[in-house]
Amino acid sequence: MNKNITYLPPIQNKKASTRQDEKWDEAVTFFNSKQYDKVIPTVMDYVGSHLQSKKTGDTYQMAHGSVVVSVTQTANEFVVKCPFLNIKNAKKIPLMRRLAEIRMHPLNLTNVALKGDLVYFSFSCPIDLCEPYKIYAVLREVCYFADSYDDEFIEKFDATHLQEPKITPFAETLKEEAYTNYLKIITEGLQRFDHYMENRDGNNAWYTLNVTFKRIEFYAEPQGCVRTVLENAVDGIFDRNSPFHDRLLTGKSNLEKLKNYEKEKFLEDLYQVETFISHKYSGKKENIRENWEDSYTEAQEMVANARFEDAANLIQSCFYGLFYYNLIDQEISKPITDALAQANGLDWNQAAPILLKGMQAIMEDNALDNDFGMDLSKIMGAQMQQSMAAMQQMMANFQTN
Repeated sequence: MNKNITYLPPIQNKKASTRQDEKWDEAVTFFNSKQYDKVIPTVMDYVGSHLQSKKTGDTYQMAHGSVVVSVTQTANEFVVKCPFLNIKNAKKIPLMRRLAEIRMHPLNLTNVALKGDLVYFSFSCPIDLCEPYKIYAVLREVCYFADSYDDEFIEKFDATHLQEPKITPFAETLKEEAYTNYLKIITEGLQRFDHYMENRDGNNAWYTLNVTFKRIEFYAEPQGCVRTVLENAVDGIFDRNSPFHDRLLTGKSNLEKLKNYEKEKFLEDLYQVETFISHKYSGKKENIRENWEDSYTEAQEMVANARFEDAANLIQSCFYGLFYYNLIDQEISKPITDALAQANGLDWNQAAPILLKGMQAIMEDNALDNDFGMDLSKIMGAQMQQSMAAMQQMMANFQTN
């Protein structure tokens, strides 16, 4: 355990954002100037110019995994509808209880309702209340939770898809290789976690869990139930309502659950799928710098004080967290993945300076991106910013206990 973790490049090229950032400021300007009829089309252009081909009359129809999201703008109203699942032959009593739960939490802006045997997501509001941040949050909420909950309702309650997802499967040889490396990532994570726990090093045990879960997503980007298990595991280690030590033990249990996940089901969840609103944000350099500011300072101090192992774990937690929450363009991703690859398996005193240099490439160049586009700190959840703040506070609290 005296060497850095291994690096595995992803099995598919990372998607860059299709968002046209300059359209975001246009949408905000239209809303502020009360040109409400122009807000929705401009928000849709922000998501991607290709969406214009999905529009017929007043309505856009966009596939997102196994659902189709319908967005309609009339002279007076904005309406979103998303037929979700057919529950005709489902186990209705537990299913209805679960539907009632998600209406209370985590849904925030949208509603989930039942019409006959059809479950659907819906939202509507007057056109003059279509503030761009709210509208984007509605669209993201529908897409995110329709994609997250469909597998749970199908597997647990025997609901059925209304249509088959438009997926592109990977080659069988690639899926087999991915499964082998998936197990390697988990095994390495469990071994390192046990090592840190035996040495009463809760900080690095936590970083190991955080990095391992996010390495799986970075490497394979699994869909379906595997993705849901991963997301729940990440949420669990950040859950401030649970004692720190309990989070560590629950995190290990979730890693073991993933290790024992049925191989055939894992392979079934390896595919590419057509999406409307990605569950990831568009990573902008100024936002990354703001989120990493404290960690960057801390990592520099660790390296200066020869705490190379601590620094490497902290930096890699930042790196894999960045990819977990964001779509990253090549300019930002390349120095990070280069540093991860170069630090692969090195002694800690060699790995940490390399990783710090990769972080420095993002934090200290002078060429900022154009100052336009959505401010991620205002978006629903703002997961990356919150997770970094939670991580800093969590470690500070643990060290004082």
